[in-house]
Amino acid sequence: MLGRLGGRLPAAPVVVLAAGPDALDALEAVTFTALTGVPDVVALVPEQEAAEVALSADAPVGASLPTGYGTLRDALDQARRALEAALDTRRGPVVRFGELAGQGLLALLDPAAAHAFSTAVLAPLTAYGSRADLMESLRAYLESNGHWDAAAQRLGVHRHTLRYRMRRVAELLGRDLDDPGVRAELWLALEAAGRPPLRGRATPASRPGNSR
Repeated sequence: MLGRLGGRLPAAPVVVLAAGPDALDALEAVTFTALTGVPDVVALVPEQEAAEVALSADAPVGASLPTGYGTLRDALDQARRALEAALDTRRGPVVRFGELAGQGLLALLDPAAAHAFSTAVLAPLTAYGSRADLMESLRAYLESNGHWDAAAQRLGVHRHTLRYRMRRVAELLGRDLDDPGVRAELWLALEAAGRPPLRGRATPASRPGNSR
């Protein structure tokens, strides 16, 4: 893509914009664009024009941090993750990668990797017959910071019932639920389980005649 654009590339720093197919006409009319598999449209914009161009797309857009050409691949990943957040939350029109830091660790992780991690960690529970009770109990326990009474009240069960369920969870997972690191991993896995993985990526191909 960069080779074809050659001297027409904007001077660094630039911002990478990622958007869906609905934004193609608007973006290619004002900036350098390329078609990819995921997302469908990627645009390269001078830093000072990024906000205006992103808003002109009139569609969900993910924007990277300002970058040089040596770190363009990282910026493309940032734009993709920002777009994923915009599509998931419908909060648009533009989500900047820098804003994801305020949404917790999961927002900064690759969606596909997070989903694979979640599947592997929770597999012993999802394979168990009464997995719904165990998963729900685990979430309530973690949300209550390990306080039995609060978690049991949240679930509407006796705390002895909850203790039994959590012993079963610990046995199936082979994890010590009193370990803060284990609790953090399990919370991340539960959160990632509710989010769809990012689709596979295709190799970018530049669109002819897409310079201003």
